[in-house]
Amino acid sequence: MGAINAILRLDGATPSIDTLLRMAAAAPHRGRNPSTYVSGPLALAHQRNSASVPDPQPFVVDGGRIAVVLSGRLYNLDDVARKLRQLGHSVEGHCSAIAAAYDAWGADCVKELDGDFAFVLYDARHHRLLGARDALGVKPLCYARWNSALWVASEPAQLLETGLPVAPCEDSIASYIALERSLVDASHSFHRGVHRLKPGHILIQEGTGSPREEPYWRIDPDKKLEETREADIAVRIRELLVDSVRRRTPPEGPYSCELSGGFDSSTVAALLRRELNRREIDAPIETFSFELRDQAADEPELIKAVAQSVGARHHHIYVDKDNVFNRLPQIQRAGGMPQVDMGLMYLWRCKEESARRSVHVTMSGLGGDELFFGRYHYLADLLRSGRLIEFSRDLSGLFPIDRSTGKPTSLRRLTMAYIASPLVPRGARLLLRRFQGRQVVPPWVNPGLARRTNLEDRIAQGPKRVFADYYRQDCLEVFNSILVNIALPMHEALGAIFDVDTRFPLLDRRVVEYLFAAPRELKIRRGQTRILQRQAMEGILPPVVTQEHLKKNFNPVLWRQQHEHFLGALKPFMSQQSFRIADYMDVDWLRRTYQDFVDGRAPGQAGYLLWYALNLEIWLQAQHSTRETLRDGIPAA
Repeated sequence: MGAINAILRLDGATPSIDTLLRMAAAAPHRGRNPSTYVSGPLALAHQRNSASVPDPQPFVVDGGRIAVVLSGRLYNLDDVARKLRQLGHSVEGHCSAIAAAYDAWGADCVKELDGDFAFVLYDARHHRLLGARDALGVKPLCYARWNSALWVASEPAQLLETGLPVAPCEDSIASYIALERSLVDASHSFHRGVHRLKPGHILIQEGTGSPREEPYWRIDPDKKLEETREADIAVRIRELLVDSVRRRTPPEGPYSCELSGGFDSSTVAALLRRELNRREIDAPIETFSFELRDQAADEPELIKAVAQSVGARHHHIYVDKDNVFNRLPQIQRAGGMPQVDMGLMYLWRCKEESARRSVHVTMSGLGGDELFFGRYHYLADLLRSGRLIEFSRDLSGLFPIDRSTGKPTSLRRLTMAYIASPLVPRGARLLLRRFQGRQVVPPWVNPGLARRTNLEDRIAQGPKRVFADYYRQDCLEVFNSILVNIALPMHEALGAIFDVDTRFPLLDRRVVEYLFAAPRELKIRRGQTRILQRQAMEGILPPVVTQEHLKKNFNPVLWRQQHEHFLGALKPFMSQQSFRIADYMDVDWLRRTYQDFVDGRAPGQAGYLLWYALNLEIWLQAQHSTRETLRDGIPAA
């Protein structure tokens, strides 16, 4: 972990060390007492915390020919070092490997690197700055160009400390309140002029030109598996998962993972125990779960079974009495943006309890739903391809319980969600909306904001089509919008607050590539789910976990438990005479919706809209306070 700070003066002047230190001071939770390096037009600072690699940083080669700062680590360090030594390069650690890889392969070096990382490398000979972010975007990197300099850091707050004008990004706000997953973009921060480097991309600054981003990794829709038999595919998945956990297991304890009792977190816990046994380590695994004390959401019997089987010391975090809204401003500051999910409070509590138990590295099962399960859009694929008998059998396997939600359903609802929605072209759906008198732009969005951000055209454009089949396309859209763009960054940001480095074995790049190429029929068919995952984990997980059972959904319980707290937060918010969100949302529409919500007459979506509005108002108020407290004038770069 740790943090990166970099200033590159494009006019050749020497950067200000005071400004560099102010950047570092804006993120003290990522490490104090930063180490610095200033040479020519470049200034670098590295902040170290408990999970940082031991390499000295900033790492400087040949008196300044190359300089590197790194947040995170390489999981394939041994493999990369072996290749580089064969080419005659010396490698003595993560930063050394990055510098040698750049010498060997130039900007393409990042294609050889696998891990959770963000780094900045400066090539003084060619006056080139290279920034990079890991394939899935676990570690953050953001940048801005202004005041004759390129500024790079781990968090937007560090860049704002430089004197960069503080203003909300209207494109990001419009995307946020439109509730369209296709608009969620990992490259946008909520601050105008502050860019987040996209996952799987590099940032290149050469000379005085504009910085540019280039992709170096993406999911290949044409990838084919070498294995063809179901049993062989399951064996290969098992091998990949075992190796992924091995690479992410720290050399020393305490060893920890988040354990909800679900298939994915249980998979990680079981493989972690297996790896510790291989190392002949009999220390207990520290496991953590948040629980709502409600059988509709919790799975205590599964937690107990897994905890016992892996020799865990389990910590139950009961959150049914917590008030989410007491922590909302802190969560917003950690994430640098208004929040999407009310459940982030519970994630906060998990990281907080981990730190209290002196745990600084933990593992999460995030990503398994999207990779091993998906949803039922494959029904549209079956119907489109004329496989009617198979279509009928699979549809009957989902009715009357939708196994992706664990809720009762109807044939009409299944048909609309998983068949009609994929089959009807997006343009036709928008035309139908207009014919029915409904707007493309949601009615709660301020029309002025919609015009300024071309919101209607952006909604109409929809997501980029990557896969020909509906099943994998939907998996990819959910994977990118919900997981890569929202869940992963928040796991990292909340963990950083408590000096807890969260690692994601199921999101190993090789695992992701393999499972997107694996046949759908080996994942989900005729009401059965996680078929390959069950085979891969046979004999490793307790049978009570691997047997088919309905997925529990904690969101309805969360909303029910937080209802009174939500009303308590909404009342003063909606009683205001003036709103900072008025430039972005229709306040009169919100007032009507709020009254319907209080009276119990509002549709289900109303609660989410009010949650988004409240979040945005709190965030805008905080930005206004930031503008007032920043120093007058523009700091020297």
